[in-house]
Amino acid sequence: MKKIIIEKEPLIYFLFNKNKIVYIGETAVEKGKRIHQHKKDKIYNSYAEISGKKRPFINNIYFRKYYELRLINKFKPKYNKEKTTAPSLNNFICKMFLWNENPNPNFINPFTAYNQIKYNKYFEYRTKQRKIKKVLNQYTNVWNNLDMNKKLYIDNQNAFTFLINETMKPSNNYSTKFIPREERLHN
Repeated sequence: MKKIIIEKEPLIYFLFNKNKIVYIGETAVEKGKRIHQHKKDKIYNSYAEISGKKRPFINNIYFRKYYELRLINKFKPKYNKEKTTAPSLNNFICKMFLWNENPNPNFINPFTAYNQIKYNKYFEYRTKQRKIKKVLNQYTNVWNNLDMNKKLYIDNQNAFTFLINETMKPSNNYSTKFIPREERLHN
């Protein structure tokens, strides 16, 4: 096994046993520590990685988790128990584009193939008093004018590049207010 060098950088990593992928993970912490933690419960004899230095989109936590899920879906490693099906890239881009209209993590899940924004008229959320309330889905309906099989753009810029450079943070206050984006998503 090659020597593990401890560096703090975001990455997606692959654990191998006899040249077969047995686990895929992602981390923003020191890679040596994270990979070494798997010695307790996984059998592997080598590893490989994709770092944020080589692929800058990996520095964005949402894109890193999305690609980890896609790789898990593709290779189905022995130790990954994830059952969620990753959305298509265009579906993911649409969800991430709409994230800034209301970054409430109860309303939008960019990592599922199901498009809750498109199909739910109302979203449920819990108040501070733990009561369940409903709020009208007010996300912009960007899908009406898009061909999901063609490349997506945001104001004539590559949508993928635009979004990886955008700061996306979940709301801490679980806001129910929606603010439409000024940018336009288009083909």
